[in-house]
Amino acid sequence: MDDQSLELSRPRKRHRGQCSSSFAATDVDYDVFLNHRGPDVKAGFISHLDEALRTAGLNPFFDKASLRKGHPAFSSINDALEVAKIHVAVVSKGYAESKYCLNELVAMMRSGKPVIPVFYGVEPVDLRWVENGLFAKAFDKHKLKRTPEEVEEWRDALLKLAEITGICFCLSDYKGNEAELKGEVVDVVLSFTCRDEVVPIEHHLVGVEDKMHACIKTMEEFMFGPTRLLGLVGMGGIGKTTLAKAIYNHFVGCKKFQAMSFLQVDHNSLSIMEEVGSSLSKRLQKQLLMDIFHVPQKNQGSYKRWFDKISSQGPILVVLDDLLQKSEFDQVILNMSLLAPGSCIIVTSRDRHVLNEIGGQCNFFLHEVRPLGSDDSRQLFNFHAFGDGEAPPKFKNLANDVSKACGGLPLALKVVGSSLIGKKSDEDLECIWPEAADALKEDADVMDVLRWSYNCLSKQEKMMFLDIACIFCGWWRDEAMEVWKSCKESSCCGLRTPHKSLAKLIDKSLIFIDVTKEKQGGGVLAMHGLLQELGKNVGMDDGSHIWVDIGTCGVEVINQGPMKVRALNLANGGEHEVENEYFTKMTNLHFLVLDGCFINGDLTIISKKLRSLRWRHMPMIQRPPILNLINLISLDFSHSTKAASFWAESNPALEGCPNLLNLDMTNCTSIITLPDSIGQLSRLQLLDLEGCRNLQKLPSTIGQLTQLEKLRLHECESLESLPDSIPTLPQLQHLLMYTCTSMSKVPETMGLMTGLTEFNTDLATEWHAVVVGQQHGLKDLIVYNCSDEAITWLDRNSSLAHLHLLSLFTFRECPAMSKLPHTIGLLTNLDWLSLWRCENLRELPNSIGQLKLLTGLYLRSCSSLKTLPDCLGALTSLEQLWIAHCRSLTKLPESIGHLSRLRRLYIEGCGELQPLPESLRQLSELELLRILDCGSLEGLGVLRVLPGLRIWGCTSVTTLSGSCLMVLDRNYDSDPSWYRYDDYNQYYSVRGDLKEMRVVEANDCGFLRLVQDAESGRSILQRVHKLNCCKLVMLKDRGAI
Repeated sequence: MDDQSLELSRPRKRHRGQCSSSFAATDVDYDVFLNHRGPDVKAGFISHLDEALRTAGLNPFFDKASLRKGHPAFSSINDALEVAKIHVAVVSKGYAESKYCLNELVAMMRSGKPVIPVFYGVEPVDLRWVENGLFAKAFDKHKLKRTPEEVEEWRDALLKLAEITGICFCLSDYKGNEAELKGEVVDVVLSFTCRDEVVPIEHHLVGVEDKMHACIKTMEEFMFGPTRLLGLVGMGGIGKTTLAKAIYNHFVGCKKFQAMSFLQVDHNSLSIMEEVGSSLSKRLQKQLLMDIFHVPQKNQGSYKRWFDKISSQGPILVVLDDLLQKSEFDQVILNMSLLAPGSCIIVTSRDRHVLNEIGGQCNFFLHEVRPLGSDDSRQLFNFHAFGDGEAPPKFKNLANDVSKACGGLPLALKVVGSSLIGKKSDEDLECIWPEAADALKEDADVMDVLRWSYNCLSKQEKMMFLDIACIFCGWWRDEAMEVWKSCKESSCCGLRTPHKSLAKLIDKSLIFIDVTKEKQGGGVLAMHGLLQELGKNVGMDDGSHIWVDIGTCGVEVINQGPMKVRALNLANGGEHEVENEYFTKMTNLHFLVLDGCFINGDLTIISKKLRSLRWRHMPMIQRPPILNLINLISLDFSHSTKAASFWAESNPALEGCPNLLNLDMTNCTSIITLPDSIGQLSRLQLLDLEGCRNLQKLPSTIGQLTQLEKLRLHECESLESLPDSIPTLPQLQHLLMYTCTSMSKVPETMGLMTGLTEFNTDLATEWHAVVVGQQHGLKDLIVYNCSDEAITWLDRNSSLAHLHLLSLFTFRECPAMSKLPHTIGLLTNLDWLSLWRCENLRELPNSIGQLKLLTGLYLRSCSSLKTLPDCLGALTSLEQLWIAHCRSLTKLPESIGHLSRLRRLYIEGCGELQPLPESLRQLSELELLRILDCGSLEGLGVLRVLPGLRIWGCTSVTTLSGSCLMVLDRNYDSDPSWYRYDDYNQYYSVRGDLKEMRVVEANDCGFLRLVQDAESGRSILQRVHKLNCCKLVMLKDRGAI
């Protein structure tokens, strides 16, 4: 730039590169910044270059034409330098004499944006040796006036400029032809400034926008480092590609990256004659060079040579969609460290393991794409079936049924919905629509996508997938794993690495572990309904896994290859008789489900390879079955109310199962006793007798079960005592014996059970209290029907002082209890205290303040509780406080503000609650506040205390009508869309039970309140204000409960 023109308008001294507010307020958006020394080239080459760039449709910053009146020149130039996408440095003989040119060059080289050097009358070597060459005199002068650090910065910037290759220009190479040089520079600038085009995406997206914004927020706020990598994982058809496209198109619009490329890895497009790896990688490499460097394929040459220059392009965004293997990533992204700072890569895959492998190289975040909720599913289905988000009234119920059958899978919703377009006649309503859900299971488009995932599995993984689809879906993971491990230890099948195979299926999103019920047993094995249908179909086709529904004839499949049958499930075939001859030739049978079936004939012919037998609702009227199953691991006779004869004094069936680990007799209400032979099950780990209401006694031989870990006796209402051998069980860890109302005594040696970690019991009498006080190794204690008598005994003997390992203490359904033990403060390691339906409890003891490690306090349906003690503020580790349906509670203590670690505060159904204490303002760590049905929000003084909280932001709301409010921090670590509502008796999951809801002003963030809709009279959730620090939470519409 012309030094003289700069000096005339010199502003006050400021840092170079700082963006001025005046510039930021304008709409000027420069494409190119022309760095040059005015006296050398302004009147000639730069003027012509500026004109050529404008003719090409670009907006260059050229100081004389671009300086705005009323704005300091330095400010304008610095701001233009910052917003310009491309920098062109025209280095002339006098270039180094200008400190302004050199300072601009330093800023350009630091920006990470593409810099195009044009050597006008000089050569790159002149920039490498500034002390001895053409620029020596200029640098001698600078050394006299400038600091050594500033001079060194200029020298480094010139050196870096000289090292740029591939896009540099020397006038000498054009033999002085400035017109030709100008044309070449314009072409290169155009290649950099080509507008990235959006990738094609469906016009009607449902449930995508929220996911997109969540991912973008994570990328921008929580991912740091030179290069960020976002992984999108999920099963086929779940919407990974759609979400990736939405994110990509968002960044196309906001122009955050200098270059962008969307690479779709389409394995199906490759010919079977091609080498998949090389052909695929070459195609992706060519597209990346076109997108990032704008280099035609014929001129590309070595991919590595171009990739080594990729940092010169500035921050880039690359999407790799549908990766199957890590090698596909490595062949395209040769070295992530070569990418310019601020770059981002998005990778989608069905395989979590592949993404985790890739993510180890950089700052990585994995986002699991989940099925759509019921509301979004209906909307997407209705749009494709009816062209509108709402179904016609007479189709509404059927449309809801069909959309539900799709299980939230977008692909299925679109395919099935599209197939029903125009089917609106009464005849269609009666004939075609009822068949739609069943037709989904046969739809080739949907099933082909899912089958592709199955075909990519190894032999062992396929076998386990079919096992889960046919038998183990809904099982505890740990119990299923014990069955598979028994196969590993023999030569019966090829399932040699069950843990690894299960992890692969989870990584590939073909199954998932459901921990929403309980986390015990390692969670529950679960899979999408369509994937389970795929597994059933595959198993039936190859004859290995037979699933019989009502009206389905599995006998024909069995007869075609009985020796192939690994699993037979007759549970859904209805109550019927089965001839034992069907089992004669099934010599490879491992898993058998006979729920409700009556077997004619001798069962000794069943394969000795059988690992699991489930025979619920067993219609045992005649004689007991004779079993000789040496390899049986799991035996389930639950809900068999006519099975008393099976449990005689001696039972050969049990003697024939020496390797049995799990025996489930839940709700076998006709059982009075167990046979002595049960002691021969030397490997038994779980004995479940829950709900055996007529069971009167247990045999003493139960003490021979040396491997027993879990004994469940709850709701055995007729059980009078425990045998003296119970305390001698060396491995017993979990004992559940609450609601055993006839039990009057237990062995005096119960204190010998040093390994017991979980104990569920009544606490109604003194002997109950004695037993509790003896269990010094307990970690989890849940007591029922607690009485003041037992509480007094615990206090008098300081029994709780011995439970120094106790982490969880729950009082559940204790209507007669009016007080808690005042010695509860002796539980120094207690982490969670829960009081549920303690309806006569009037106060909490002051000793509760001694629980310095307590992180959770849960008070539910304690209807007589009027106040909380001031010592509540002493719980310095408390993170969650939940107060629900405590109808007599009138106030919260002022000390609540001392809970410096409190993250979540729930207050529900406390209609007598007085205004909230001012000290709530002090809860600096609060992430979530929920107030439901506690009277008027205004009466509670919510607006008086909320402005002090960071989750409230800077809203100017002055009134809050209604009685429902939720404020949620954007860093809240759970998925709020699955929020659960507590209505005294049970919890309702939002997504699963949502009936009807309307959200007003649907933004990405904010807080909600429950208001009355004047038009419909229904309660609706309304957005109160848009806040940058909060995010949307969808609550159940209370009117729909």
